[in-house]
Amino acid sequence: MPDAPDTKTLVVVDPYSSGSVFARRAKERYGLDAIAVLTSQTLPPSLLASHPRQDFAAELRFSDVARTAAEIERLCGGRRPDHLVCGSEPGVEVYDALAAHWGMRPNSGPSEARRDKFLMQARLRDAGVPYIPHHKASDTESLVRWCADSGLAEYVVKPVKSFATDGVFFCSTPDEVRSACDRLFGRTALTGEVITELLVQERLVGPEYVVDSVSLDGTPFVVDMFRYTKETIDGTPVYRAMTAVEVGDHPGIVAYVERALAALGIDNGPAHSELVLTERGPVLIETGARMHGGLGPTLVEESSTHSLIDLTLASRVAPEDYLDGTRVRPSLRRGVVECFLFSPVAGVVAANRVKDACGGLDSYLFDTCPQVPGDRVEKTTDLITSYGRVVLAHADRERLARDVERVLDLDRRGALLDVVAD
Repeated sequence: MPDAPDTKTLVVVDPYSSGSVFARRAKERYGLDAIAVLTSQTLPPSLLASHPRQDFAAELRFSDVARTAAEIERLCGGRRPDHLVCGSEPGVEVYDALAAHWGMRPNSGPSEARRDKFLMQARLRDAGVPYIPHHKASDTESLVRWCADSGLAEYVVKPVKSFATDGVFFCSTPDEVRSACDRLFGRTALTGEVITELLVQERLVGPEYVVDSVSLDGTPFVVDMFRYTKETIDGTPVYRAMTAVEVGDHPGIVAYVERALAALGIDNGPAHSELVLTERGPVLIETGARMHGGLGPTLVEESSTHSLIDLTLASRVAPEDYLDGTRVRPSLRRGVVECFLFSPVAGVVAANRVKDACGGLDSYLFDTCPQVPGDRVEKTTDLITSYGRVVLAHADRERLARDVERVLDLDRRGALLDVVAD
């Protein structure tokens, strides 16, 4: 770290996925040097690879709050850092602990309820916010009995700290619940933890939305909203498209998210809330106390009047900039859609036609499909194993919709990537 006494520092906890942008943006906008705190060595390689080490003045691994805080303070010349932000989902609890340790606009209530989906739903229930009927257990038969006694038609089984759709199964019979449990108990999750507890919930029916917000001192501001399109592959939900929608067209969703954030104690910083608009109104699936992962923030930059990245950073670094940036409600400058591509098999790439097939579309913006012949791809079972994205943007919504259907049709037919199965 530089020795200059006026050097200010930003600590980023787990600077992965979309959180990898914070160090560079903080340097550009505020002249801050950044320290990375890494909480796990067992995350998926693709996630670990997104950490931009070159953007950080220092890096350390989390041990416990006291020792990690002391090491950070040593790097900062014997004082606490100036600012702190959470980069991605695995770092939420460590981020909360460090924010509380230094009194840096910490969130309220139990941090565990911002990661553990069972505790999350219980917080909603206790606050009188619509929630999903749910049950947690460490054995299969308890979960099967709850389903049999619930009177529900369909269920979702998943790890209590699942993210990126890891280990999520849709079930409609006790045998399917039992099969999901057999596949999950004892498995290592994306977080690197062995799965010893599972959550079973009612499967909600209705359109699914994701809502990104940023809060300051208990007042949230909804920055953007997307609608998901998913398909079910082998009992697991797989993302197919994420379409930007106008925040102002959904006041009921905005009001519900504000109630959910209050119940979960997300008073400061970003939140990424996924919900289903059921017949009885919005119901939360889960909220992450961090910025939208993956390409989400980039899509907001490409389509909206507001920047999710800049507002997230300002809420932690420059509250006056946050207040200035939230005076006007966001609106879309143009439509944008992220198409998620999937491989039905694991194997070796024989040909990549993504650019040739999609690059000429009127709304083509970019893709994330660098595979060349000889590269390996996995069978797509979740967001992490999707082999890439095609992002489309256009002011003409009908033209955009036609291009989306074209991309997804090509992908379903296997016309974008030739894979020789194992």
